[in-house]
Amino acid sequence: MESLYFFTLLPFGVEDTLNPVLDDGSSNAISLHQPFKYFGRTYNQIFVNNNGHLTFTEPLYSYNPILKSERDLIAPLWTDLDNRRGGTISYREDTSNAVLAQVTAAVNQYFPNIPFAATSAFVATWNRVPFYNGGGVVTFQVVLAYNFQRSFILINYGNIPATTQNWLAGYITEDSVHSYTIPVTKAPELSSSSNINVNGQWSFNVDGSPKLPTRFIDLEEANIVKYIADNRSSEAIKLQQPFKYFGRIYNQIFVSIQFSSSLYVIIFTIYQFKMIFKHLMKKIVSYFR
Repeated sequence: MESLYFFTLLPFGVEDTLNPVLDDGSSNAISLHQPFKYFGRTYNQIFVNNNGHLTFTEPLYSYNPILKSERDLIAPLWTDLDNRRGGTISYREDTSNAVLAQVTAAVNQYFPNIPFAATSAFVATWNRVPFYNGGGVVTFQVVLAYNFQRSFILINYGNIPATTQNWLAGYITEDSVHSYTIPVTKAPELSSSSNINVNGQWSFNVDGSPKLPTRFIDLEEANIVKYIADNRSSEAIKLQQPFKYFGRIYNQIFVSIQFSSSLYVIIFTIYQFKMIFKHLMKKIVSYFR
């Protein structure tokens, strides 16, 4: 398996699936073994498009980059590429321990304040694929490193020659609320620029989840609490293991929310809370007698 010379993250080659050799072509729908979260939307499939971008709901054959594409799109290098003239476009979803350790270490280095451990990595590589107009070949790789809660993009650029073609690098959402264009004016600058102080490498957090402090536990498969309209409380939540609270043992819990002075206060309550409060008050009264 060949390794890209300009970075040490992930290899490519023999174990990958090749895209069709076709002008403005695309892969078929690629089913993801683990869903990918992209700014609040969750996808179970992905498309690798020959012209340098990834989409989720359908293939995209366009070679002319536009900022408002009305679709969720990741574009390491959106331009007119032609693999009929040479090079390869390949992809794989990788859950091997070695690869997950590599991408986890990279994300932890680039985003030290976001707790993260990758459980899947999707890798797409454009290796020496020519521009359509024949003005040189490009090599770059995009890695989606993710788990059930967090998603990151790692983009790695090799040799990117100058071109007169239109091009764009970054990411876009279908509503254009979240978008980013790598701020360089010439294509070769992609190989020498970075937002993580490593030439030719760019990385982004794209799940749209809140940034929890490092001391918080980042839940990967958290259940969303459904509130009851009348009392703003959840239904009874069964505990897998009993919880002992000042001598009493409980097998369920409630999560409720109150609104006061424009601040939401999350309150964790336990069944028969009134009884516990009454018991505590008796203890306080007896202490001061």
